[in-house]
Amino acid sequence: MPWNKYRKGDENKRLDEINTHCPIYVFLIDLKNKDEIVAQFELDYANYADRKRLGRISFWAVMNGHSVETMNKADAEGVNQG
Repeated sequence: MPWNKYRKGDENKRLDEINTHCPIYVFLIDLKNKDEIVAQFELDYANYADRKRLGRISFWAVMNGHSVETMNKADAEGVNQG
């Protein structure tokens, strides 16, 4: 996914008008246990249902001493391989 320059007004557009596919990894990190990654999810950020799921994961994490980290799938796979 190429990086594009910011265009004024893009923040007000529906995401599916800008990008139809945006795969991400979501890492659930236990802050009370030496920052251990306890779960990993693959979501499509351009999909409304997946964004809703990310919100629910984030809420659970905040309420239970965990943290959520998101990364573009391509970037995350590069980190995991190297």
